[in-house]
Amino acid sequence: MKEQSSTEERPVVRIIAGVAGRSLAMMVGMAIGTVDALTARRAQHNRRPAPALQPVVVGVSGGALAATAIALNMTRERARGIAIDHPEHEVLGARSLRSLMTRRALYPQARIRELAHAFAGDRTFADFALGPPGRELPQATSSLLIPVYAAGHGTLLLPRDLPKLGLADLPVADAIVAATRIPGALPAAAGLDGVFDGGCQYRVPHDIFSPHPALILDLYGPQPYDSRGGLIFPLLHPSLPAIAHRPRPFQDQALRDSTIFAHQPYGAALNAPARTSDELFDTGYDIAATWIRTRTEEQLLNVVDAHVLGLPEKGPAADRHEQAGGLSRAAG
Repeated sequence: MKEQSSTEERPVVRIIAGVAGRSLAMMVGMAIGTVDALTARRAQHNRRPAPALQPVVVGVSGGALAATAIALNMTRERARGIAIDHPEHEVLGARSLRSLMTRRALYPQARIRELAHAFAGDRTFADFALGPPGRELPQATSSLLIPVYAAGHGTLLLPRDLPKLGLADLPVADAIVAATRIPGALPAAAGLDGVFDGGCQYRVPHDIFSPHPALILDLYGPQPYDSRGGLIFPLLHPSLPAIAHRPRPFQDQALRDSTIFAHQPYGAALNAPARTSDELFDTGYDIAATWIRTRTEEQLLNVVDAHVLGLPEKGPAADRHEQAGGLSRAAG
């Protein structure tokens, strides 16, 4: 894979940034800390300046903000500054039970798009396309992948499935608003009334990059292995079906070993955070950076390709970095 503005190859690192609830700053910190720590590990094996890593990132629900930040190679200082400038209580606004009953949105004045725009600006998915220029967006490889749940379609992966929504492209800020639209909690993105949170069906779309290695960022711990919150979806919006099981597939030891857990109590992220945005960001950053720093090379090679660490590859794996890939088995 080649950077659009350079002939130098950029090693691809595949990351899945999971749901974040109201602890958005922690997930953003985890994502930034992951890339910074991998870059530091890579520098240990390169005696001369090496091309920067090329994150290819799936952002589930609030993880879409974290995914956007690292797909843009945002610095720690910049991402932390955005988190501080947009504290959680200001982003959500006040609760309104009346709005929940009349508009199916508990937080009718939520400023999610303002926060999303702070990360993505006016960029559309076309700005995240990788590979040869001129390819139509749905067929192009993208450094940013955002699942959403659409009534009548199930889980869609943007930008690949934009045509199913009748779109050729989409502002990423609007995609983030749609991808974080928890049923019953937040308003719809403009023009996307039937599109909801990307975690409605698949909480952890772990096989989205299969068969390529990928690193998962999870706000919680391995348990619970299933989420039953989807049973009440029809009560929250008439277009949604009940989803009895939303697996969290961490019974699998290999997946546990491929995941950085923040070990927050499950469901706690739906409550107002007890810590400030800067504290949440710094905690997430340190969790991820420490995880990367304390893993052996053998352990890291289960989640990244060898060239990400600046190591030579052997055999068929040597061609992995030419692909951003493994999207054929994407959720939905």
